[in-house]
This record gives sequence, C-alpha cells and structure tokens, in this order.
Amino acid sequence: MRKLLFSLLFMGAFATAAHAQKEFAHIELPMNRAEDLVSVADDEGNVVVYFYQGGNLNFAMLSPSGEKLAQHEIPYRHSRDPQVMGTRVTADEFVFYTRYTNGRREYVRPFAINRYTGAFRSLQDVQLNLERNVTFVGGFGDEDHFYMLYTDKDSNLHLYRDSEENVATMDYRLFSVEQMPRTRDRHARESGMIYVHPDLERNVFTGHHRSKIYSRGDKLHMIFDGYSLRGQKSRETTTEILSLDWNTGKTEYRTLPVIEQRNEPSFNSFLHQDKLFRVNLEKDKFKLTAYDFNTLQPLKEYAFTDKEELALKSTPVYQRGAGGLFSSGYEVIEKEDKVMKNLASGIPAITVDTYSDSTLQLTIGSYKAPSERNNRNDRNRMIRTPDRYVRTSRGLMLIPGRWTPAYNVPSYYLNSPYYSRYFYDPYGQGGNMPTGPGISTYFHSVLDANSLAKVEQEGDVEVLQERVEEYERNLKPEPEFQTVYRYGDKLHYGYYDRKARTFRIVEFAHGQEPAKPVEE
Repeated sequence: MRKLLFSLLFMGAFATAAHAQKEFAHIELPMNRAEDLVSVADDEGNVVVYFYQGGNLNFAMLSPSGEKLAQHEIPYRHSRDPQVMGTRVTADEFVFYTRYTNGRREYVRPFAINRYTGAFRSLQDVQLNLERNVTFVGGFGDEDHFYMLYTDKDSNLHLYRDSEENVATMDYRLFSVEQMPRTRDRHARESGMIYVHPDLERNVFTGHHRSKIYSRGDKLHMIFDGYSLRGQKSRETTTEILSLDWNTGKTEYRTLPVIEQRNEPSFNSFLHQDKLFRVNLEKDKFKLTAYDFNTLQPLKEYAFTDKEELALKSTPVYQRGAGGLFSSGYEVIEKEDKVMKNLASGIPAITVDTYSDSTLQLTIGSYKAPSERNNRNDRNRMIRTPDRYVRTSRGLMLIPGRWTPAYNVPSYYLNSPYYSRYFYDPYGQGGNMPTGPGISTYFHSVLDANSLAKVEQEGDVEVLQERVEEYERNLKPEPEFQTVYRYGDKLHYGYYDRKARTFRIVEFAHGQEPAKPVEE
C-alpha cells in the first residue's frame, strides 16, 4: 500500500489507548497486498477509495454521510500496475490518470468513476507526441487539469495537459528557460520534485522537498530552494521562482534575497495562497520570513538565536525516527540549545495550511535521511524491496517495500550498480544504502491569517495535523495501509483494520471533542 515515508516515524511503543474520534465511515475491503491506495473527495462530500491488488482495480464510493454507494473489483488490462499520478473531479466523474510506457512510446491512461452512480469506465489511451531525448519529470492533477511534465538537455520544459473539451486529449506547450541559471548538478532541480495539491498531507517529509510545483489557474509556479548555480559562488544560494503561463507560453524567473549556506541546505519555502514562507534553520539561529508572492516584498519576520526561547512554536518540538532499524523513537525536545541544534540536523522543511478558522497552521522542522550501514553478505539476510515514489493527487507518495530474505531477489538486481540503489540492504554488498525511516524534528505554529502574528491563547492551541499524528501513534498495532486526505475544512485519516478486514475513515475537525479513550 501507498504510505508516506513520514508515517513510518509514528510507531510509538508507549501508548496504550487511542482517542475515539468521530468515525466517518467503515467499509469491508479485501486488502491484503495492495500496491496502491488513493483517496479523493469532491466538493459535495462524496469520497472514492481506490487500490490496486492482484491485477484488479478495487474501489468503493461513499456518500457525504459515509454510506457506501458502490463497491467494485475490476480486472485491469494486462495486469499492469496503474500507478495513479493525478486525479480530477469533473462535473460527472472522478478521473484517475496513470502513465503507461511501451518501449519509447508513452501514454496517459485514464479511467473514471461516476460521482453519482459509482459506475466505472475505462477511457481511451492518449499517446503523447514526445520530442526526442526528453526526460519525464512528473504528472499531477489540479482542480481543472491533468499535467505531464518533461525536460530536455537544454533544461527546456515540455508540458502536456488535458484539453478543455476532452479529458482524454492532451494539449502541448514548450517553455524556454533561458533566463534561469543552470544548476551545477544536471537535473538537480527536477529530482525529487513534488506537486503541492491542496490535499497534500502537511508534514515534515512532504515539506522537506526543495523543488515544488504549485498551480494557480492557468499558471504553474515552480519553486526551488538552495541549489548551487553555475557562475555563482557555491555558498550563495537562494529561492528561485519559475512561473509558466499556459495561455501565453511565457516564463518568468524571480528570486528572493540570497542566503549564504554551508555544505548542506539550510532553508526551504512553502507557498500558501498569496504568501511565500521561507524558513532558515542553522544550529545557532532560526529565521522565518513571509513574503508577498506577487511583489516578493517581506511582510513578517521572526528571528531567534540558540540562546533564546523559540517563542514562535505553539507546540513542543518533537523528534521521531531516532530509533534503530526496526524501531522508531519518539521524544519531546525541551532544552533551548538542543532545540535549535536538532532542528538544523536535516534538510529544512515547512508546510502551511488553513481550515475553517482565521488562522494558519505551520509545520516547521527538518528531515534527516536514513543512516548508512555496512555488514556481511548473507543470502539469508533480510532486505527491503524498493520503495516506489508515485505522484498522486496529494503530491509525491511512497509505496513502501517489504522486508524479505535476500534469496527471494535475483542477485543481478542486488549486485547491479543501477538496481541495487533501490534496495535497503543493511547487511549485504549494498550495505552503503540508507536504511530505516530517517529522523524528523519539528514543531507546529499557529499564526493569524491576516497579521501573521502568533496566536496566543490559554491552554493548548488546536492543531489538526498534530491530532492526526497523536491518533496514529496510539493505534495498536500500527496500521499497514493508511491515507490522509482533505475533506472540506476537515482531515480524514483512513486506515485498514486487518483484524476486522475493514477500512476505517476517522474525521478530524476544529472544535471536535474526542471521546474517552478506547482501551485496546
């Protein structure tokens, strides 16, 4: 099943109960070894839960009240895994877009589910007329269109999107990026790029990516943080903004003020509505600046040193994932000097969201990649099969691999310089590969949406993302299949209860009081 890597950090072994939130729905699903899990909601409150398993598409459709309207299992063509890169909601249907390759030919392969009857239909494949020697960057869908993005050796951007008249037709635009400097490493900006959908889960793992795409009507904004550029001092880096206008075919390149960073990235940014937030994390200082995205003029700034209380935080500073290979630690960091040091121990991360009130909820911290290990080569050793990154309606998602004995994997994969890098092999020849979930250090901050001042109130400030995290930590055992999606001004957390063979969706909303704990 698809699960964000950050979710692996929530295996708290200390909790004995979970708060019983309001359950939106529960449905029986035949999930065993699902290869995909996507959930999407429309403006009317209908929800589709989809997964791919054993060559079949499985989906269930729920009404705004949580009632099951339809549930089907449909054999898919040639049993090829249809990795969903984006979804759209049209007037009548939920449309799921997948990428299909056959040799040098590439296709967009959509299928749809009727929003009112739950009927399934497979749409015609759309072959893309690709230029020679282009490289696939990603696919993503927003409210109005589905996009496929490619780049070439000159860093030009080749963009395809579905037609206004027909979701199964792709129009084409070529964008020149002559005004944007090249990076010192080829395709540095394109690797790890994610699309920030309004439904994207707001956590440290999604926020630490330094290349993000945002859509605003007929414009796409690509924002890059901390890349070393040719012809410039390696320590002088900045936030770059490349805007693509579909209607005119023009591009616009802008930058924020330069930040001098050391060898590792020290800053990152996140665009929310008309404001661009940039955080700079170093072991002895912290700086958060909000800019007007249209003018790039600063609106608000917070700055602290390691000798000061980090007054911006509305919650404690958490650290997760600091345990061993098969365990995930969880702790609260309190000492001021340790707070700053740990926050700066990985790639900076920031996300911003808002719900039904007049506040902004920020998640700020850092993500440190898994550590490296070396040990002996033993065919009986346990290895982890490849983690597959898939771009969905909520951005880049991870389908985690599984632990299996090495003898189940052909040796030419494990010994290949190309394929071995996709395996977690802590005890074999590929022992220099990262293993484990990595470490996330972060806090939440609640700001007034207009003044950007920190919201001060007596008692705890309510942060929906933190409530979801607490609920997930307290589930015993940790669910293997799970997903989070936006539902209006609420968050829905869906997980598979293997014992009951039931997929449960739990709702989180502002002002919603949790019931008494349910003893396991």
